[in-house]
Amino acid sequence: MCLRFYWRFSECVASTIAGYTYEMIKENDISAIIGPACSTAGISGNIAAYYNTPQFLWGTSMFTDFTAPSLNRLLTNFATNTRIFVMCFDNPANTRRVMLAAKDAGFNTTDFVFLNVDSDMDYYVDEELSSTLYDSNKPPDGRDAEAVGMAKYMFHLQFSMRGGLSSAFNNFREQMPTYMAQDPFNCTVECKDYTKGTYYSAFLYDAALVYFTAFAHAINENLVGNATVESLARNGSLISSYAKGVFQGLSGQFELDSNMTRNSEFSFSTYVQDSPDNITTWLYLIIRTSGIHPLNEPACGYENENCPKSFIEENTVGFIFIVIGCALIVFVVLSFIWYGFKVKRDEEKRQDNLWTIHFSTLVKYADYKGSFTEMQSKRSIQSSNQSSMSHKLSFKEAEGGKFSMMVYRNEAIIACKHEVNYQLRKEDMRHMRLLRAMDYENVNKFIGFSSDGPFPTSFWKFCSRGSLEDVFTSDKTSITIDAFFTYSIIKDIIEGLSYLHRSPIVVHGSLKSSSCLVDERWSVKLSNFGLPFIRSHEKKDAHDLLWTAPEILRAEKPNPSKPADIYAASIIFSEVINQKPAYENTDLAGGIDEVIYMIKHSTTKITRPIFQEALSDLNPALLHMVRDMWNENPSDRPKIETIKMLAKSMNPGKASNLMDHVFGMLEDYAASLEEDIQERTKELVEEQKKADALLFRMLPKQVAEKLKLGQTVVPESFDSVTIFFSDIVGFTTLASKCSNLQVVDLLNNLYTLFDEIINAHDIFKVETIGDGLLCASGVPNRNGKMHVIEICDMALELIDKLVNFRIPHLPKEKVLIRIGVHSDSCVAGVVGLTAPRYCLFGDSVNTASRMESSSKPSRVQLSTEAHTLLSELGGYVTEPRGEIIVKGKGVLSTFWLLGKEGVYSGEPKIYENYKKELDRDS
Repeated sequence: MCLRFYWRFSECVASTIAGYTYEMIKENDISAIIGPACSTAGISGNIAAYYNTPQFLWGTSMFTDFTAPSLNRLLTNFATNTRIFVMCFDNPANTRRVMLAAKDAGFNTTDFVFLNVDSDMDYYVDEELSSTLYDSNKPPDGRDAEAVGMAKYMFHLQFSMRGGLSSAFNNFREQMPTYMAQDPFNCTVECKDYTKGTYYSAFLYDAALVYFTAFAHAINENLVGNATVESLARNGSLISSYAKGVFQGLSGQFELDSNMTRNSEFSFSTYVQDSPDNITTWLYLIIRTSGIHPLNEPACGYENENCPKSFIEENTVGFIFIVIGCALIVFVVLSFIWYGFKVKRDEEKRQDNLWTIHFSTLVKYADYKGSFTEMQSKRSIQSSNQSSMSHKLSFKEAEGGKFSMMVYRNEAIIACKHEVNYQLRKEDMRHMRLLRAMDYENVNKFIGFSSDGPFPTSFWKFCSRGSLEDVFTSDKTSITIDAFFTYSIIKDIIEGLSYLHRSPIVVHGSLKSSSCLVDERWSVKLSNFGLPFIRSHEKKDAHDLLWTAPEILRAEKPNPSKPADIYAASIIFSEVINQKPAYENTDLAGGIDEVIYMIKHSTTKITRPIFQEALSDLNPALLHMVRDMWNENPSDRPKIETIKMLAKSMNPGKASNLMDHVFGMLEDYAASLEEDIQERTKELVEEQKKADALLFRMLPKQVAEKLKLGQTVVPESFDSVTIFFSDIVGFTTLASKCSNLQVVDLLNNLYTLFDEIINAHDIFKVETIGDGLLCASGVPNRNGKMHVIEICDMALELIDKLVNFRIPHLPKEKVLIRIGVHSDSCVAGVVGLTAPRYCLFGDSVNTASRMESSSKPSRVQLSTEAHTLLSELGGYVTEPRGEIIVKGKGVLSTFWLLGKEGVYSGEPKIYENYKKELDRDS
């Protein structure tokens, strides 16, 4: 039988191993695989198993590159379940790493044992000196002594090569270079530097031994029938079944179990420290430097069953519940703490959003085009004096001033610019939240703060009457200030200051008359308070120092204080009492600078405002209280509670606020004004009635009502109306016989007569042009077909009334009119704005005009349409006139209206007085 074999160098690369395995099975048609000698041989085993090809591995190992921290964690975890650690490394340096990690983990006690499994057989075969515990790196780590010290806790486990196996193995290795130089390997050049083969060759020898022994048994027992040697060689499952058993290999005696796993005989040894050159000795007895034999199990047993149980062990379930309960309590407490912290943080964010104002959301008051809030729009409905004051502020509104008016969310506010470079801190934001939350009747509302503009800016609620400086120093102020008015102002300031001194911000810090704002109800509100972190960096104007306490001017107590607020309030009270700016009535010629100098440096005679002659009904105790408030010594100034009590005692039993006082004054005016109002109301009603009557004469009532309401009158189309035109016959001749005034009188008397007749019918007089009259029925009030009857009745009545009409200055002259009537559709609407007129549009108006111009004196000419409509209704006598030529219309058939049935008796009675004139004209 010919034996062929193939070999490949895979370099222990998994992809290469897989490729070579497949290639040799499919292309080289191999019967068995011996190898590879790598830890990555698993993939080749899977491929061989798929094709049922026998495979025998040799020289494989397993290694994981642990770091020192991971080794510590790994050993610590293992210590909870074991006391014996088995190590197997192909690199001796890893043994040193593990033992040092055990030293660091505190395993250098007799409770732990380490077994080092060595597969290299260096000590048996090569008789090499062990350098396992010494650092070969340059420079060394300096822990060799610690590694050697840990050796006494470690045993050595290695393949047993008793009975001269080590000598046979060495002889085999020495012959390897000779065999490698021969056919088929022919390794002459590459192998000439090697004197003996690797110790892994013994495992290759053993693998081949197992395969061929099993193959021989397979041939002896299965080569029958159609079976061939080649088919048996490729039958991996069959070969594996004969590979189980005990074998005497070159690496020693070993056994392959049912899983085809090698079970070898091992030698057991320990390390001694007799010499640093040879620290291994084969022993039959266990030697420990401490002389203590390792226990088979811990003193208390692995499960602690040999020692008395502790309380926790005896009451495990109860202890678990206790631990769980405590954990739940801790969790609940921590949850409440966390929730409380979260709620507080969210609330702080919400409050920060309330006072944070972005500069881009602001609009200058002068540039604002929108409408203000309902509250502010109501404030604007004031008397002219109040309105002029509401737009004047003591705040310097000029461009570049510290104060200005802005609009924020459709509401006017006051902006105070702080010309400092400052970045808000966490405690400053807390101060802002306190300011935003403050709400009191005599404290102005803090709106917010902006830090993203050109300068940090604070914003305050707008008060329509400005500051006290406006109220008491403006030349335009026309307010009568009495003692109660003075007391009310002082009382409001005291109330506001008392609130601030009780609040978390403690002091005002910048109190002066311009910081006392007056709202529309004449209530004083303290403004521009707080913000000490900003104001401490601001440069104060000399004028503002007039209200600054002496101790602050001298820098004895530089920070704002309650006594300093009391001092500033006393200066404001002097302004209210004197109704003049602070120190205006002093005799110091140097102005503000000299006043401040005297306040700061005066020692014997203090400089304070001088009271002018007080109001007659002002309580003198008020002046004494003010003098106590500006005392030079801060500790001698009364506290705000004392001032509040004293002020209350100065006005017992009187109105509690200024508005009550103002209302009392208004009651005195109410009685006299009520009569005037009623009289004026009557006159207004009468004038309104006259105006409405005149308007209703000019326009239809429904149209006039719409125009009064400011509504648009939309032109309206009417399907059926009757239009009346009339003209005075020979009016030019009559007018030539009259003066201009007589012509006016003539027309006035004539049209007065016409108006009486028109008002008696459902007819609207559209207009009169000179001696011509235009009327219509059925517009704007629709009345079905009755419009033709209304017009015809009015025409007959006009002719009848003119029989007895006389001209005063021409008694022999008679007034004759021509009348034309036409019925059809038209459009009506209001034309013009300054003098609106209700006009008719359509061809029917022209036709009616032609009926009048072609008519005869004292005759009523009907168009065919008017005659047809009148005939449908009945009750009238008409006669055809025949066809006539009408300008712009051509030939038309018209009719004469003679009278009503039952009244007309063959000849119109209304024409009797004109019979001769009619016969003569005809």
